[in-house]
Amino acid sequence: MYTLYWSHNSASIAAHYCLEESGAKYDAVLIDMSKEQHKQADYLKINPAGKLPALKLPDGSVISECAAISLLIADRFPQAGLSPAADDPKRGAFLMWLFHLNNTLQPAMLRFYYPDRITTEANGLAGVQASAQAEIEKLWARIDAHLAKNGPFLLGERFSAADALCFMLSTWQDCCPDTYKRFPHLKRLAEKVRARPAIARVAEFNHVGPVAA
Repeated sequence: MYTLYWSHNSASIAAHYCLEESGAKYDAVLIDMSKEQHKQADYLKINPAGKLPALKLPDGSVISECAAISLLIADRFPQAGLSPAADDPKRGAFLMWLFHLNNTLQPAMLRFYYPDRITTEANGLAGVQASAQAEIEKLWARIDAHLAKNGPFLLGERFSAADALCFMLSTWQDCCPDTYKRFPHLKRLAEKVRARPAIARVAEFNHVGPVAA
């Protein structure tokens, strides 16, 4: 049995998507970040970093980081088709997109939402957000251009865990207003991902509505 530690409005939803797609048996334990439960001693015993998501494996060990959890689930449940096999020609592209989203796009979004983590100067917060927003727009434009030529998913006709992460990030639109209007190929990906039965179940559980313009 796997145990996913999750919270609303966090990156845990992408890992949750992958768990549901995989068919794995798991429990989902809410760690309410709005109540700072991720900073409390009980959770810090599970994940000393105090971050979400975290995944307890059947052997009792715990891993964190959304991309790591998604990749581990994909590799442990190959029948789910969440990632190309290690010797598949598309494996490299899959890893590139998964980690690009996790290590480049998501951090830019976090700079927008939490500018106080970058500067302690009150008059510098708006500048941090403006810089982050400009980067986010460039990154989405690159992804949209890729999807225009190679879509509908990041690996063409093949859905993967990278698309689940991409969909999650595409719903964080305060940092890039009118994302789906401006990037129609990204919207098409989001619609296709959101329509998958497993994704839809988790989306509804997390109060993520249908894709809208």
